Amino acid sequence: MVVKKPGVQLRAYPEVCLPSEEPLAEDEMRVICTGSGNPMVRRGQAATGWLVQLGNGDNFVFDVGGGTVQNLFSLEIHPAYLDKLFLTHLHLDHVGDFHVLFDALGWARNTPLHVWGGSGATPELGTAAFCDHMQKAAMWHTESKKGLVPSGGMKIVAHEFDSGLFTSENPRILVYDANDVRIYAFPVAHILVGAVGYRLEWNGLSMTFHGDGEPSVFEAEQAAGVDLFMHECFPDAETFAQWTKMPLGTAKKVVGAHTTPDRLGQLFDIAKPNLGVAYHYSQSDDRIDPFFDSIQTTYDGPVAIAQDLTVINVTPEQIVVREAQTDLLHDTPPGPDEGPPEFDPKNPGVTPSIVTDTILPIE
Repeated sequence: MVVKKPGVQLRAYPEVCLPSEEPLAEDEMRVICTGSGNPMVRRGQAATGWLVQLGNGDNFVFDVGGGTVQNLFSLEIHPAYLDKLFLTHLHLDHVGDFHVLFDALGWARNTPLHVWGGSGATPELGTAAFCDHMQKAAMWHTESKKGLVPSGGMKIVAHEFDSGLFTSENPRILVYDANDVRIYAFPVAHILVGAVGYRLEWNGLSMTFHGDGEPSVFEAEQAAGVDLFMHECFPDAETFAQWTKMPLGTAKKVVGAHTTPDRLGQLFDIAKPNLGVAYHYSQSDDRIDPFFDSIQTTYDGPVAIAQDLTVINVTPEQIVVREAQTDLLHDTPPGPDEGPPEFDPKNPGVTPSIVTDTILPIE
């Protein structure tokens, strides 16, 4: 726990978080890690993903890497409330579960999935083109659902912002402004144009999520004074090569595009967050101590390393870090009243009559 205001009454939390049974206070932010791992998805660690919940009822999904949506849905939040997705970049370990999230259409989410992300160096490398391709890739699926389930959830709406607008005078741009929530995007150094981080501000609370990238003073300045500074972390190249069985030369190139614990400590030391949070770190019992040994060479402030379903509650008085306990066989929880459903006409490209004429009757 991090105490932000010494001497004030602190809130008591259960040791384990049951998200569906623990309502947020009106002045509270809850951040849950839906994926803490690497592209090499493991049963115990999905790829990258986070959920931010606010006391005003808003929910924001940040990245949706492979394996993250089963963790997200296990929190027992109706998918209709999970229709705002912010992408830091388009590497597959950050977008691999995109269609799994989108597939809540009809049975749960009857409104479009809204997606924010940056433009690329060329139009085909931007978020809008990505969303268009994802919509087309799902066409057989959505066409087959017409006339069976409501059509409102069959659309992907891209909110692409211009990555060329970032300058030293305009280091971040406002990309979302509603319900007293402001989300800013800022560029990060991760291989191609369009990779960004986000800063969310609401009710005096704040967090930044930086996707992936090489550490820079610029990005640390965008996180100055936040409650949570959430940043990826890779081990050194030799250790990464051992973990992944990757040739050392390749591992050096990969790690070079990321941030090691000692360099992450330098970022935290510049930004001075209330809590620094690391993710994207392949975990086991023998890998945690080396992380803290390394980061403590450059930073002596509060740091947490996230694992899947790490829960961070942020209030004006304190920050509390716990783990969530979820049901592996959960059902869909109740959702909002979206009014009478609308159905599109059924696609005429039906199954051949030689099959349909022999369908067994319903008795």
